[in-house]
Amino acid sequence: MKREQLAKVISELDDRHIADCVQYAPEGTAGSSERGRHMNVKRIVTLALAAVLILSLSVTAYAVKTSVASPEAAQKVALQEIEVWKQMGLISKDISFEGDANQIVEIEEHTGSDYWYGRFFPHSYDVRWHLGPIDWGDQEPPSELVRRKYGCNLRVDTLTGKITQAYIDVRPEKDDIPTGSVTVQFGDPADPGSLVDRELYFYEIFDEIFPADMTVDRFLTLLAEYWGFSGYTLAETVDEQYYDAHWDPVAPDSLLKDMPSQNTSNYYLTVFFDGDQEGAPRYLQLTQFPGYSQLTFGTGHAVG
Repeated sequence: MKREQLAKVISELDDRHIADCVQYAPEGTAGSSERGRHMNVKRIVTLALAAVLILSLSVTAYAVKTSVASPEAAQKVALQEIEVWKQMGLISKDISFEGDANQIVEIEEHTGSDYWYGRFFPHSYDVRWHLGPIDWGDQEPPSELVRRKYGCNLRVDTLTGKITQAYIDVRPEKDDIPTGSVTVQFGDPADPGSLVDRELYFYEIFDEIFPADMTVDRFLTLLAEYWGFSGYTLAETVDEQYYDAHWDPVAPDSLLKDMPSQNTSNYYLTVFFDGDQEGAPRYLQLTQFPGYSQLTFGTGHAVG
């Protein structure tokens, strides 16, 4: 049955129809006791209400399942969820992504015995606003990309409309002090004369993504609330395959911005959320990239 048909049936099944059911075939109960007549009426009304409930749930499930059915819908939902995060106090109220997303990629559902690191990936869209070109001052290369202060990659679950994975980037201001630098060579390797060395800087400006007084516990508690879980558990991060490292979690009451960032330690938190039937580990990470800082959290960490 199509959604329109279900909606039509429900709209036509109102109190008048239930009343008609109560009056149905009164002659059939003429020889019954008063208790029998009462039970028949009660049973008919119960069945009628059950039918309404079943049909209503069917339409609701259909609507939720197809709530994010296109790239355009994914972008709209991503922006709506960012506003939800702002209202919750999860991220800075200054974060904004101007214009249309630079890229929206459909991610197919991925399950089975070979799925990535034992995780379940639902059908979703990745909605991406790029930071744009690096600021070279007078020597900035031409680009059609818009330079933004904030960029992101937001993975929107098509079934729930929730963001399940997020990369949020921020550029420094002119007066921000670098925490380090790296020299990178730009140009065409086939043309040695075009190669130019550039010094790129690292910045620790995570408090422009989330409130400066945000603790690890507060952030994870808000995430649990957003995803519909009852709580969280911090776990040890064992990453012998890639980094040959074993990290203990930080103290829950420590400031989130003080968590070790990847530029120096490749550190990230492993988190399990109470009530998650998949039991999948999620993660929380701060990263200093040349020219910008990044907050990353959600499912599917690149190194397991």
